Amino acid sequence: MSTSAAVVSFINENIAIPTDFAGVSLDLETGVSSVSLEGLAGGDLNFVFGGQAFSNDADQNATTPSWQPVRADSGNTGVLENLGVGVEVGPSSTVSSSFGGSTDNFANFTPGERGYVGFSLILDDGNETVAYGWVEVTLQNNDTPGMIHSWAYDDTGEPLAVAAVPEPTQSVLIIMGLAATALRRRRS
Repeated sequence: MSTSAAVVSFINENIAIPTDFAGVSLDLETGVSSVSLEGLAGGDLNFVFGGQAFSNDADQNATTPSWQPVRADSGNTGVLENLGVGVEVGPSSTVSSSFGGSTDNFANFTPGERGYVGFSLILDDGNETVAYGWVEVTLQNNDTPGMIHSWAYDDTGEPLAVAAVPEPTQSVLIIMGLAATALRRRRS
């Protein structure tokens, strides 16, 4: 996990999406995942059957969904949109407002190829801040596990472009340079 300014990112997590009904539930704020049929307390998204289907009730005790994917329409069973790199996800993105999922994600995704799902996320910050972000996935439809590769969101509620990740800050680069210099001196 890395954070910079307002963007929180989880890069190269590579969480398998099992081919069963339990699938994988994921808490986008912590990176914790579960393959339990009961879901995950605090969970946001749930991909099942290798990614062939999804739901937004990963936390089965929640009274409202915290995660809403960008869909082809605002209905609660609309298929996922596969967004291109650089597409902005924000308040004008099409999402549902209730629980629901889809059982056919392949209207817009090609099985076995990476794609991007945009989303809105109600943060567990006590203020119900709505964050916008993206998740990079490989969805499957042939009894092959899918994969949740990476995701990021802007925790201030600002729109975020698909595949945007924070760049290292100048202070991080200076620290890395000093560490490399110290390591080089130690070896000599």
